[in-house]
Amino acid sequence: MWLDLIILLLALTLGYAFRIYFRGKECIIRRDISNKIILITGGSKGIGQETIRQLAHHNCTIIFGSRTKPTEFLNHLNKYHPKTIIKYIPLDLQNWKSIQQFVEQVNKEVKKIDILINNAAIMGTLTRQLTQYGLEAQFGTNYFGPFYLTQQLLPLLKKSDSPRVINVASVAHTYEGLDFNDINCDKWANSIFWSRIYTYRAYGNTKLSLILNAQEFSKRTGIKACSLHPGVVRSEVLQYQLSAKWFDWLLKILWPFFAYFTKDCYYGCQTTLHCIMMNDDQLVDGGYYDNCELSQPKYTSKQRAQQLWDFTLELIKKIEQEQK
Repeated sequence: MWLDLIILLLALTLGYAFRIYFRGKECIIRRDISNKIILITGGSKGIGQETIRQLAHHNCTIIFGSRTKPTEFLNHLNKYHPKTIIKYIPLDLQNWKSIQQFVEQVNKEVKKIDILINNAAIMGTLTRQLTQYGLEAQFGTNYFGPFYLTQQLLPLLKKSDSPRVINVASVAHTYEGLDFNDINCDKWANSIFWSRIYTYRAYGNTKLSLILNAQEFSKRTGIKACSLHPGVVRSEVLQYQLSAKWFDWLLKILWPFFAYFTKDCYYGCQTTLHCIMMNDDQLVDGGYYDNCELSQPKYTSKQRAQQLWDFTLELIKKIEQEQK
């Protein structure tokens, strides 16, 4: 009996220890950011919404953009955090006109931006989809749209005494196939394995692009930038895959294991908070952070970062010419 009890206690202790490990670290840095103006994309749900929720405790000014307005969430924040200024502006990162209108409205609301967080993302489209500008949907939403938005916000960022840009990337960047000659993944477009394999390769491309962008950003603009992996998080980013019956059933069966080995949105936003709270002399320019620590991404190089930046600028010029 005693042996059984000891074994049970050991099992529970180990189970709890592993749960703490997979849950990840919390941001322990504290500093006054009440005078900061922070802009975040994709704040209507998931990690973005939780980031806003945590920032609201610091009485800073928060502007966020997303396709849908989370009215109930905003009402809650305004009620319990009256000293925090929170503004929602509609934003669709697949649509240039929406981005331009968003920037125009931001310029009316504030005179500077201290911290820009490129957080919005989609993942796992069931078929290869294209934006209205002919870009693969995940590439357009997760990387190209944020790149264009950041370029449009540069004047406001440069008015800050200590601006920084934070790109929410992912460990999925290791599952990539970034090819500048096939940025839209045409070679995989009609594959029966798109929804199970290649959509994640395309997603990985976007996250690697965000990491490379952060590495090149300061060299081109003089503004500090970093990227991060939030962890494997239980969030709405899986919305496309959840619409597939096979994935929905699989997740229901494996949910206890999935929940055990993944983070909720509170812990998913901790590395973002870590990158926000670090002082300028602590934040590594172009650094990649994981679990509130500096880490080392894969498949990156100075040459590849430069190549992606130049490629993206050329893509912008091409689309602008087509729109005339």
